[in-house]
Amino acid sequence: MSPSSNISRKAIILIMITALLAASLSIPAYAKSKVKLSKSKLTITEGKSTTLKLSGTTAKATWTVSGRKLVTIKTSGKKRHKAVIKAKKGKSGNCVIKVKVGKKTLNCKVTVKSAKDPEPKPEPEPDKFTNGVTDTSVSMLKYLCATEKDPNRNILISPDSILTAMAMAENGAENNTLAEMEKAFGNIPVEEFSESLSRLNGRLTESKAVKYHIANSIWYKDNEDDIKVNESFIQKNLEFFGAETFKAPFSNETIEQINAWVNENTKGMIKKIIDDFNKDTVMLLINAIAFEGEWADQYEEGNVKNQPFYNEDGTVQKKVDMLCGTEDTYIEVKGAEGFIKRYKGGEIAFMGLETPDGMTVDQFIQSLSGDDLIKGYYNRTNEYIVKTRMPEFKYDYDASLVDSLYDLGIHDAFNSFTADFTGIAPKEQPLVISDVLHKTHIELDRNGTKAAAVTAVVIEKASAAPEQKKEKTVDLDHPFVYAIIDTESGIPLFIGTVKTV
Repeated sequence: MSPSSNISRKAIILIMITALLAASLSIPAYAKSKVKLSKSKLTITEGKSTTLKLSGTTAKATWTVSGRKLVTIKTSGKKRHKAVIKAKKGKSGNCVIKVKVGKKTLNCKVTVKSAKDPEPKPEPEPDKFTNGVTDTSVSMLKYLCATEKDPNRNILISPDSILTAMAMAENGAENNTLAEMEKAFGNIPVEEFSESLSRLNGRLTESKAVKYHIANSIWYKDNEDDIKVNESFIQKNLEFFGAETFKAPFSNETIEQINAWVNENTKGMIKKIIDDFNKDTVMLLINAIAFEGEWADQYEEGNVKNQPFYNEDGTVQKKVDMLCGTEDTYIEVKGAEGFIKRYKGGEIAFMGLETPDGMTVDQFIQSLSGDDLIKGYYNRTNEYIVKTRMPEFKYDYDASLVDSLYDLGIHDAFNSFTADFTGIAPKEQPLVISDVLHKTHIELDRNGTKAAAVTAVVIEKASAAPEQKKEKTVDLDHPFVYAIIDTESGIPLFIGTVKTV
């Protein structure tokens, strides 16, 4: 190697070292060391103060509050590396303090507690009834989504309405028919299940902040040749569900009366549930629910924006009124991120879930279980400020639920030869569920939500059970006579014998 080439290599190394030193001198002061806040989470009682400190930088800091303005910030020092955080009186909730240093932003999640708030109680664990109802709800939704022919159709079911109507029928089921229904609804004995539903519905209807109206009715044909209803069946459903009982001729006038009852008990949101009667229809068990709730935190006019709503492939479907807000409860369900937004009174809330990246709504639904949903809810957290957007929307949905209930394992109830509803009527008048009709309606806007549901369990006269006959055995393992006959007349078209094969 020549002396000149050796000198040039040293020169190149010297230039590189000089460049690195120059670059290091140009790095801003806030990036030389690890910038951090003294706390990333903070809980303060209203009216109280605490201090946050910034370290690891010599650059000037900017402090702001994101979300609800629940606290004030008073900084000190030329560089504003220290701040006194004071919670405002008479306010509680969650917000985020943001500290910007150059291009870096640090966050501190703040919870402001009311001075009157007691110590938070630990969240209860879901009981068997909760798990059973949630699992049934998700299973039915999965089935309806998987079998829906229109890929763009909105689906909505009311598990409360469905299970209440089915529980009324369950109170008249016996033997294996009852066993299948109990298993499908969480392996809970019918009386325990009915009591739990009754408590749930009673608690919801007692709310003074929202309107949750629920009504149940039993309609049966007034001809005793068709059905003679057991008094014990009527009493059970009166005791558990406050079910009204109507004896009617099942004429066109009865159809009008039933639909008028539905219209009244859904506050006009669902006009009718039935168009006509099958000649064998002898009973309808109907549940109706009407819900009206205003948001606890209303959307202000500036938070309602006309923005695009996209299809799953990313194309714009159309522009809609989008509700933009900030919530304090975050939920995650099997990779889907979501939020909880409460209605007035807090007894009822809306849960929105954004499906994971790369997964359609249908794919997510099919991957979901009731356990996933309930675990996600019980693990919800207030550690985050959740910025939300959702469209205003309104639609109706209707479906027959027979196939989805059959998929849950309820078979005997829909089979004329195996259904056992001797709890409703004597065995001499066999009954079977011929259909389970379900209709829903929802309106969600900036003010709150209106929703309604009706479920009608249609019960008909069942075919008589097949006569039990003695068994016979025919083995054509030796010479035999045979014929091919006309089945209407019995005339043999071919006739012969087999002696050798």
